[in-house]
Amino acid sequence: MPFQPTYDVPAERRAYTLPASEPTEPGHRIGVLILHGFMGSPLSSRPLAEHLNQHGLFVHCPLLPGHGHYPDKLAGAGRRAWLAEAEEAYHVVRSHSDEIFTIGHSMGNILAAHVALKFGGVRGMAMLAPICDVPDRRLRLVRYARFFLPWYYPHKSKRESMQQLVRERVLDFDPTIDFDDPAFQATLPVLSRVPLSGMHEMVSTIEHGRTLWPRLDVPVRIYAGEDDHAAPPANAQQIFAVLPGKDKQLTIYPHAGHELMRPFEPAHEAVWASILNFICSG
Repeated sequence: MPFQPTYDVPAERRAYTLPASEPTEPGHRIGVLILHGFMGSPLSSRPLAEHLNQHGLFVHCPLLPGHGHYPDKLAGAGRRAWLAEAEEAYHVVRSHSDEIFTIGHSMGNILAAHVALKFGGVRGMAMLAPICDVPDRRLRLVRYARFFLPWYYPHKSKRESMQQLVRERVLDFDPTIDFDDPAFQATLPVLSRVPLSGMHEMVSTIEHGRTLWPRLDVPVRIYAGEDDHAAPPANAQQIFAVLPGKDKQLTIYPHAGHELMRPFEPAHEAVWASILNFICSG
């Protein structure tokens, strides 16, 4: 059964399924499985999905357990549940298509690699901002810290990139919020806190990914942003280097960040066009 959140998830952040908009003969139906990343949601890929759907593709994106709301909901969620949800979503796409492509964002690429290796039949993979190592080495310590520190408060970080990430995530959830309003700032510790247990599961998922990349022999297109602080392009370069297949390409976009597929990112037009060409010409 697909994940059913016990907390309120805004409609735009829920899982979505876009049936093929153009009839296709059996044997030629193409399905696309999209998997979002850590602290993300289906919201981030919906415009890209609608673009692909307009070209006759079936597209499905699940909501990963613990996601779709503020990060405190990650408490109790973890790698096994995320992998199980990716497997469930794979079967949804398989039941509606003859050829499957995957699109992963950040940690979602690891889930996509997992289903590709476990079930086979994946025709190609588009990787957006893939990650193979933690952006901050201190994150490796959460496996120990989680036993005596339940929460991480990123808004207290002295790193400007982390403070910016908090602002982006909050405004992404609710663009109407006045982030600098003192009344809202008073609520920020609760809204932005991340359970260390969830962070540990994220780190464990990244470690799991490093066991998958050397075995992932399928056509791959990798897209990375030069200014991505969450998944610096060195991640994409390392993954590209260990992929065993010959049909692989890596593109790093200058002055681009982590959300390569979203309309507010100027690089998105080139990314969308490349992904569509990869799928439809593959």
